[in-house]
Amino acid sequence: MSLYTSMRHPHVHMRLRHGHARVEHEFAGAGGRLAAWITRRLGSMWTVYVCVALTMAWILLGSRTFLGFDPYPYPFMLFLGNMAQLLLIFVILLGQQVLGRTGDRRAIQTFEDAEAILHDCEQIQNHLIAQDAHLAACVVLDELEQFQLTAAAERFTTPPTMADEHISANARLAARITARCGTMSAFYIAAAFQMVWIVLAQTGVLRFDKYPFAFLLFLSSLAQLLLMFVIMLGQQVLGRAADRRAEMTFRDAEAVLRACERLQAHLRAQDLAIRHVVDHMTTCGSAEHR
Repeated sequence: MSLYTSMRHPHVHMRLRHGHARVEHEFAGAGGRLAAWITRRLGSMWTVYVCVALTMAWILLGSRTFLGFDPYPYPFMLFLGNMAQLLLIFVILLGQQVLGRTGDRRAIQTFEDAEAILHDCEQIQNHLIAQDAHLAACVVLDELEQFQLTAAAERFTTPPTMADEHISANARLAARITARCGTMSAFYIAAAFQMVWIVLAQTGVLRFDKYPFAFLLFLSSLAQLLLMFVIMLGQQVLGRAADRRAEMTFRDAEAVLRACERLQAHLRAQDLAIRHVVDHMTTCGSAEHR
């Protein structure tokens, strides 16, 4: 009969049931999958090479020396590039969120694994403490041996949890804007706004902004410039939770290593009591044979 009944951490059973987080397990919808696909394809040097090659070819062919369809200062190329940049901001933000969800889930699983391991180490320590009490009732230890056994049974402390960092109103606003921009809805709104503006300008409703839509390009460039700084701050704020998990996981790993050292010391201390028990049984057995 066991001297101590250990209780496993609930994450152990959940881990066996749910398995390891994978990208294909994420539910992101058709828009999210498309955004993730575009983000993966754009995130390469080949995209840079293709963009540079297309730009050089456009400048060469669009000049008055060759085809002359878009001469300097290349207004139509600037218009297309500006539209693409503004729309890609929202697509890439959403794609990064979709691709990052699996990484976040893996980080959470790693953190919970460390917590479960630390919990199991504590259960093992409690089991050894229960064995200490039973062994102490069976044998008589000298003062040094009793001190070693008592010191080995001392409880290790769990790592401290980190308090939530103070976030200012500006940081919360930046995080909220970043989260809202990283959706297909934001992409659709931006695309619809540009299309409606172009149609109204061409039909004469917006007479002040004819082709090449200088005011629309001005607004788009201004929005991109401002969103760049807002998104940089928003991503930093949204990433702090992952940083805290990583630090807590690191602290848990250190605590697990210290706990393992304590458990080894505890086992070595119990060796003394077990050796006394074995010697006593050997002595009693020899006396009976006589």
